[in-house]
Amino acid sequence: MLVDEYIRYDVQALATLIKSGQVNAEEALNCALLRLEEVNSQLNAVVTECPQFAYDCLKQMQGNEPYYGVPLLVKDLGFDLQGICTSEGSSFFSQYTAPHNSDIISQLIGLGFVPFAKTNTPELGLSYVTESHFLGPCRNPYDLDRTSGGSSGGSAAAVAMGIAPVATASDGGGSIRIPAACCGLFGFKPTTGLMPTGPYVREQWSGMATSFVLARSVSDTKELFLHLMNKDFGKLGHRQKKKLHISNLEGPFAPVPIDAPCLAAVTQIEDVLKDAGHKVDKVYLELDQQGIGEATLTLIAANTFTAIELQEKNLRRKGELSELEPITWEFYHRGQTIKAYELINAQNRLYQLLQPLHELLKHRDLVLTPALAKLPLYIGSLSTQDEFNRYLQKNTEFSPFTSLFNQAGLPAMTIPVMMHGQLPISVQFGGGRGKDLFLLNLALSLQEYLPYFSPF
Repeated sequence: MLVDEYIRYDVQALATLIKSGQVNAEEALNCALLRLEEVNSQLNAVVTECPQFAYDCLKQMQGNEPYYGVPLLVKDLGFDLQGICTSEGSSFFSQYTAPHNSDIISQLIGLGFVPFAKTNTPELGLSYVTESHFLGPCRNPYDLDRTSGGSSGGSAAAVAMGIAPVATASDGGGSIRIPAACCGLFGFKPTTGLMPTGPYVREQWSGMATSFVLARSVSDTKELFLHLMNKDFGKLGHRQKKKLHISNLEGPFAPVPIDAPCLAAVTQIEDVLKDAGHKVDKVYLELDQQGIGEATLTLIAANTFTAIELQEKNLRRKGELSELEPITWEFYHRGQTIKAYELINAQNRLYQLLQPLHELLKHRDLVLTPALAKLPLYIGSLSTQDEFNRYLQKNTEFSPFTSLFNQAGLPAMTIPVMMHGQLPISVQFGGGRGKDLFLLNLALSLQEYLPYFSPF
């Protein structure tokens, strides 16, 4: 297999070639490593290579796994490979060598996937761009002067440029969907509680974050969702429907200016949905955005403080100012002062304040928003050196719509719809709890109406 052939295949197509004997697993892995060497110096999408880990995985496999031999990239935040450093995008965490695989990694290896490298991420995932001081900026494959998004920016850029057909990713405020939108990929965040979280934590970011993957195709994403989902969740997705009632969300829940191309993509997908026979209307949603923001800030600060405290115990020393970025330190110090009742109150208040969205989704199948409010930012536009409140505001101005579904624990997806110049522009759909398959099936059905996006 030539590298130019390898980069065209999605997970299922590559697995079929390997299973049929037309390509062997080592050949596919070698193509992945060659592609990494070809393009990563421009992107900085991959930050750690671990080919020996990959070859060892292949030796231990039976060869009859459903995705035997398909190369897998692993986000360097929250996903552990045994014996490999998990830096979390931070100098302070870079001395940590994982004693075990994360549960989701073990499941993916059990399916036949071969982890061979780790991808770039901002420090502790605290940014909508991937530009940590420790790992450096990850660049957008469509425009190297712009961001690939965050916090799964390395995974998105690498998959978009064909280093691998799939990479692990996670989403605590849009960290799968934002990079997917920046890099012209389909991005899906499952309902909270559906994906594996162990062996170290029961839930991520107080239930706001979930682990999953970024894949080259919608069909790959759906198949991997079905393989990885918690089978104890019960009957998923309610009764499936061919024709959906979808509402374009309007209201002050995202009071920021929206770039014209981002609005144009919503108008375009509304026309596509109507042509496909779906009912599309507009609905006004009013939320206490300040209250939601305050509760969310409490939860993020508490989780950041906990992560750093645990690492200090692992290292048996305190973190130094030079080892963590200014924004991370601010979250840490805020987390230091949070009392137990304040943490519980924040969790309960967030649940209460999001009831209008849950109530709305009892009467709509899905809701629609722009994916982002701005085109992918230029590298350096969003800096962890900024004053804290200004930094938070800049993140919100870039992506005001994605975090809503993390805070509510609901499934959501971004789909590329059109090009603006050389940049892909996406929209976002969200659904009620457990309506993951409504979203995935809609995405599959829309493929015939939408162009194929690729930076190469």
